[in-house]
Amino acid sequence: MTWLVLTLTWIFLAYQQHGAAADPTWPSSVDELEDIMFLSTGYRARGLAKGVTPCSLGQGPGRLSAAEWIRTAFHDMATGNVYTGEGGLDASIVFETTNSENIGPGFGPTLVTWAPFFSSRASMADIIAIGVYTATRSCGGPVIPVRAGRKDATKAGSIGIPLPENAIGTFRNQFLRTGYSEAEMIAFVACGHTLGGVHSSAFPMIVPANTAPNDYAKFDNTDVFDNKIAVEYLGGTSKDPLIVGSSTGNGRNSDARVFAADGNVTIKAMQNPETFASMCTKMFQKMIEVVPTGVTLTDPIKPYDIKPYDLQLTLLDGGSEISFTGDIRIRTTQRSVALVQLVYKDRNGASVSTPISTAHKGDASGFDDTFTFYGFSTQFPADTSISSFNVVITLPGGATEAHDNNGAGYTVDDRIMYQFPQSCLDSSGKLTAVAAVRNGLSSPNLQVVVKNPRPSPVVVPSLSAASVSMAIQSAIGSYQLYSATYSFIDSQAQSALFGVSADSASDNNKNTNSLPSTCVTLNPTAPSSTQSSSAFAYQGCYSDNGPNRALPAATTANDAMTTEECAAFCSKFQYFGLEYSRECYCGNALDASSEIMGATDCNLGCLGNSTQLCGGASRLSLYKNLKYVPMVNPKIDGYNYLGCYSEGTAGRALADSTTASDSMTVKSCAAFCNGAPYFGVEYGRECYCGAILGVGSVIKPASQCSIACAGNSTEYCGAANFLNLYQMVSGSSSSSTPTPTLTSSTLASPTPMPTLPAPFLAGYAYQGCFTDTVGLRTLGAKAYGTESNSYVSCATFCDGYAFFGVEYGRECFCGNNISNNPLLASESDCNFQCTGNSSQVCGAGNRLNVFQSNTATPPSNPSISGYNFTGCYTDSVAQRTLNERVLFDDQMTIAKCATFCGGTKYFGTEHGGECYCGNNFAHQSTAVPESDCSFLCPGNHGQYCGAENRLSLWTKS
Repeated sequence: MTWLVLTLTWIFLAYQQHGAAADPTWPSSVDELEDIMFLSTGYRARGLAKGVTPCSLGQGPGRLSAAEWIRTAFHDMATGNVYTGEGGLDASIVFETTNSENIGPGFGPTLVTWAPFFSSRASMADIIAIGVYTATRSCGGPVIPVRAGRKDATKAGSIGIPLPENAIGTFRNQFLRTGYSEAEMIAFVACGHTLGGVHSSAFPMIVPANTAPNDYAKFDNTDVFDNKIAVEYLGGTSKDPLIVGSSTGNGRNSDARVFAADGNVTIKAMQNPETFASMCTKMFQKMIEVVPTGVTLTDPIKPYDIKPYDLQLTLLDGGSEISFTGDIRIRTTQRSVALVQLVYKDRNGASVSTPISTAHKGDASGFDDTFTFYGFSTQFPADTSISSFNVVITLPGGATEAHDNNGAGYTVDDRIMYQFPQSCLDSSGKLTAVAAVRNGLSSPNLQVVVKNPRPSPVVVPSLSAASVSMAIQSAIGSYQLYSATYSFIDSQAQSALFGVSADSASDNNKNTNSLPSTCVTLNPTAPSSTQSSSAFAYQGCYSDNGPNRALPAATTANDAMTTEECAAFCSKFQYFGLEYSRECYCGNALDASSEIMGATDCNLGCLGNSTQLCGGASRLSLYKNLKYVPMVNPKIDGYNYLGCYSEGTAGRALADSTTASDSMTVKSCAAFCNGAPYFGVEYGRECYCGAILGVGSVIKPASQCSIACAGNSTEYCGAANFLNLYQMVSGSSSSSTPTPTLTSSTLASPTPMPTLPAPFLAGYAYQGCFTDTVGLRTLGAKAYGTESNSYVSCATFCDGYAFFGVEYGRECFCGNNISNNPLLASESDCNFQCTGNSSQVCGAGNRLNVFQSNTATPPSNPSISGYNFTGCYTDSVAQRTLNERVLFDDQMTIAKCATFCGGTKYFGTEHGGECYCGNNFAHQSTAVPESDCSFLCPGNHGQYCGAENRLSLWTKS
């Protein structure tokens, strides 16, 4: 429940008031699916939508992943029988990819994309249903309600997929078997064929070889979810290969037969965009709700307003204190948040007047919602502890909302606690799990669920569960410690889930991420507060959960960490800090996002000396080095120091050449650049050279360049996306610059490969080997994967973009900017051979070889007569900013949109191929950075056309 409180008495009211707006009650059986469905990008993002974003994304020429996802779901459902209660959406497609009815290349890759999301908390059938929602929304289609609770088949189902050569009577019977009437059959086919097309390799009698680009004929003229399939059919302009062409001569023009089955009545109604969207919502929801007898589906999955994450109680050394950590997710789609606090009850149900504070951890978004996460770390006396909490949100105007989980409170059970600091995973794959069990409970068990590979061609694993009795270790305070071991086979540990339980109490859904390799015993004595010496002084407990590390210059971690070891490692820096028992961080300045916290927030003992404190979860025990020598920007012969500069807005500030080294100094960078007009040092170990300063590189406050050089901690070497810049003095020559002496560090290659030539492609400047992640792409405009990947094929695919990059041997990415602050890695990190040219290097896992075009003109927002470009603005499908007219066009340009809108006060482009018009803002919209509008117009790659839920807005002058 949610309510507004306008006075300062909210702490006391938080456990007394009741409201009317119900949120889903937490925890729920759909919690994992809710994350997968709604957290597309950002903090804690699950990333399912990356497989179909943008809508044009495909795994090769003539491939459209969104269409393949929807087709896979249909083929899974289409053999179901609503009369016998057999089949339907049950993931039997997992066993049917080689079935003669499942023709085409899309099924296997689609299932491979979905398989990592499958677990004991998310059935494969439910993942398929969410895949339909995701593919539809990514392409601009309607929201498909998804209910959960499907059960996975254990073998292949029956046959009976509708095929193009079927007679109309057969089609009617096949769809009727799955619960669709004739009109619904027509509507479903139109909705299913608004995306994608027909491949010659799969259906040569429909698309003969060499008769269509890439031997692929599209169903309609756009690659978005729209009503063009109906409009073009009725207008006589359709090029749908199942309506016109070779199929008409051999009886395979099935779309024409289906659409005409009721005299075109249904398809005529679908010419209307709103009718089309409404009918597709119903048809796709109906498809994913055809399930076998015995399956009971939940209510539609909706995003929580408030959702806790990773709530963890941990018994601390000495047994008298318990730490409590976790995150709280707030849905911010229609609200701004100033402050989030937790009001809690102790173990006996008594309200505690002092709230738990939180700090911003990160932001995430889906297709229609935004979320903000707030983290917390605190501790309680073990004899009073906690039983539940409510969440109190303070709004910017001072009003507050109190959320009590529909009257139940957010329950926290301290009867059994998984002890992360005492648990470990050794190099052989043996898990040791430790639990603290409150006196009075039975002996606990360890439950483990693992994924087991199935024989080819099945790409989705099976699940198996095991239960292990835990043995008592020792008594500490009012708790007994128990432990158990479990040995994983091969790579099972990477995806395993485990938990501990005793009687009705449990602490579940744990994974092996970040577990140390050696277990540490819980000390019966509490650690001392701080350490001190003549070399360093304790500064306090600080937060480390902002967008940047509190101390970003250097880091190390091990299972023998002590205050003295961290001090020695960071001896060349002004500050050092210890975190989470085993982590050590160094820096010369504390990041602005780090704040002083309560002393008790730093409550974890050091693994190497449990009598010392080593921070906490996202908490840093901060020390100052009393022997620190201040840093400088050194003088370099022949150069003037210009200051701290940002990276460019359209590429690197210095783009001619670059290197990186773990022995980097300002002098060695100058030597490497060997007389270049400009050189600069960045992020501690990177060096850049150039004849000119790139567009958008501007001077910034000196404090922005705060990272020490890797090879000399008394010198500054920039920061992330900031560089200390030097310019050659007029009249100087390169003869005064010493010979380069850099020695670059290397990382072990994942697989051995022959020495290959340095990356080169005529017409492009090689930029280097960059880090990359699935959630935060370095080049995010468009991408594909292919077994014939090479520099030429990727450059061709990315024609018109300023950058292209190759990764993992077979992947190609395009973009006009290098995004999300990637790091320049060692060249040896990029060591996979290109699948289409074994003499070329194509990145590696999370490593991208990046090239910049010498000729591509960076996109811009062009001049439009009578209009001014206003900026990049937020938008959403549910509440369109401009809703008077809309145009979808796969050849969209800014001029085309302006012409279509015919003089309205506002017009805007979105998601590449969408155009919106209006004389007023129909719903609230907020200006965001122009870089958010990063999609290119498909009709002119020199122009920007918004992005997902982002509108490139123009206003009448």
